[in-house]
Amino acid sequence: MGRQAPGGNNVVDGLLRFQAQRGNVELFGFLSGVDGLLANDYEVMTRENFANYINLGGYDYIGRGADELRTDEHKEKTLEVATNLGLAGLVLVGATGCMSDALYLSEFFEEKNSATRVVVIPATVDGNIHHTYF
Repeated sequence: MGRQAPGGNNVVDGLLRFQAQRGNVELFGFLSGVDGLLANDYEVMTRENFANYINLGGYDYIGRGADELRTDEHKEKTLEVATNLGLAGLVLVGATGCMSDALYLSEFFEEKNSATRVVVIPATVDGNIHHTYF
């Protein structure tokens, strides 16, 4: 969801590795990020169509678009797409805004009894995701 940040394509690589271990996992990449999600515009992600993006930073593989998923209309449309595709999980990658939107989206999905779980993977160029070490 966020701007180009290191590790974006590596998240996809990790998901594809998970898929290879499980065998019964299908991955959908929403083209241009949130824009593709809201338009139900996606590509089935495979090792073959990802091959040229391994270890490249950013989100060049499926692209990025809008940086937010926070209006009621966004949440309703996301629920509709997730339900229609039968998504077990929706992975969002981004910084603090993305993390907040993921929280609100997961609460919305829970209220609507959605089977889809929302996962957020932090990625930032601003260094604004941190915590105090114990």
